[in-house]
Amino acid sequence: MDKVSFRKQQIDTVNSFMKTDQAQKEINEIYFQLFDNADFKAAKSVGITLSIENEIPTFPIINKCWEDGKSVYIPKTFSDYSMNFVKYERDTELETSSFGVREPKEYKKEILDPPELIIVPGVAFSREGNNRLGFGAGYYDRYLAQYPTKTIALAVSRQFFIKTPWPVFTLDKPVDQIISVAEDE
Repeated sequence: MDKVSFRKQQIDTVNSFMKTDQAQKEINEIYFQLFDNADFKAAKSVGITLSIENEIPTFPIINKCWEDGKSVYIPKTFSDYSMNFVKYERDTELETSSFGVREPKEYKKEILDPPELIIVPGVAFSREGNNRLGFGAGYYDRYLAQYPTKTIALAVSRQFFIKTPWPVFTLDKPVDQIISVAEDE
């Protein structure tokens, strides 16, 4: 199956699953695993997106970072498919990107490229090669090619595969770790 078709199918599958009680149980377990992860604990700066509907909510992670004294950075994307990570605080003024993601409005100060750890979003992940299927624009693949750093992906069971069912290309960047309750299936 090609990436575009698989991505569309995956988004529909995940959107339906995220409305279930099982999804909430899995998300709570994923938070527990992340907060106990050695790389997460050690990182002083964390890059993360502001979640949108039908994604694992990132605000509990952001709040945990702040509680632990970590600096939080969120991506600011540009029309040339590049991005920077900009410091995020409770009073950061936000705007909505063309993809519907909230981003910092002011992005010329307090940039950190790269944060020590990036929690990388995606629609599907596989144990085989720690492959990641993103949302299709290639922002993270380009960013991680330019700014290698530690990466963790969070995946509910419907996002996690043992073998990679989508085509993987040279420019696709794998993640270092995938945290999922489905890892032992």
